[in-house]
Amino acid sequence: MRIVAAEYVSIDGRMQMEDPEGRDEERGGWTSAYWNDELAEMQREQLFASDALLLGRVTYEMFAATWPTFTDEQGFAERMNSLPKYVASRTLSEPLDWNAKLLEGDAVEAVRTLRDEPGRDLLIYGSGQLFDALAREQLIDEYRLMVHPIVLGRGKRLFEDESARVGLSLVDTQTTATGVTTLVYQRAE
Repeated sequence: MRIVAAEYVSIDGRMQMEDPEGRDEERGGWTSAYWNDELAEMQREQLFASDALLLGRVTYEMFAATWPTFTDEQGFAERMNSLPKYVASRTLSEPLDWNAKLLEGDAVEAVRTLRDEPGRDLLIYGSGQLFDALAREQLIDEYRLMVHPIVLGRGKRLFEDESARVGLSLVDTQTTATGVTTLVYQRAE
């Protein structure tokens, strides 16, 4: 399977999304003004091209608390809720809700094992610490960066200082009417 990281990013490289409903404008909510049908369709396509989600604890808890209550006519919520989820956590224990399974042992090694299984994409949403660990080990096959036209000035950076140097090839770009540019990079051979 391929590991695909889909990340919302500000122009200054911040990925902080702790409050997507926008209750705390300094820490979250910055993406909602740019959401439109074009971005929704891109999200739908990548979700339906995936066999499972790969999430860190914080993202898993946030998603599991809200997604089961959603419905929509396009089937996105049903797909999101029905996909298997693999969760990296040092503090959670089984059993997990929302069709989720805890990655056993070292998360990087567990993902390495999953990656060797047949299938389509393992999709990472957010999950900053997991993203960092997998990027450092060069396990991410594709980066889908949805760059939003906003400077946040602070917050968690997409790539931390310890990230490994890796060459990437730009394979696709799309820009929405609201100015979100999706850059799709794959690891260079």
